[in-house]
Amino acid sequence: MRKLFILSFLISFLMASEPREIKSINDMSVNKDIFIMFSIPSCPWCIKQMKTLKEIRKKRDNFEIVKVEEGSDIYNELVSKYPFPVDFYPTSFLVSKEDNELNIRYEFQGYQKKSNIVKVLNSEDEF
Repeated sequence: MRKLFILSFLISFLMASEPREIKSINDMSVNKDIFIMFSIPSCPWCIKQMKTLKEIRKKRDNFEIVKVEEGSDIYNELVSKYPFPVDFYPTSFLVSKEDNELNIRYEFQGYQKKSNIVKVLNSEDEF
């Protein structure tokens, strides 16, 4: 029984670091730092960026990762409703959600080191 408990705990811990599958802006959390990463499956830098984001997520309870692939419904919703200039991948945005609206706090172009992302997350400055 104890082994089963430990196994279920480990699985839930690992799943917490995974990006959330969302279908709409309505599915995004409130009161969290939301990191939206626009990507394509064949992008090696996107894969590397996701590994970095998962490392950050393991240490931050208020950090949500949203991976948005080109051409998906959520991709189309986001780029039609907000000024997300996505010219290459990965392009990422740190946003917050209030009253079912997204507020863009910071834009990241290309792959970002963990230290760069954490610096922005820890900053109280508005960008």
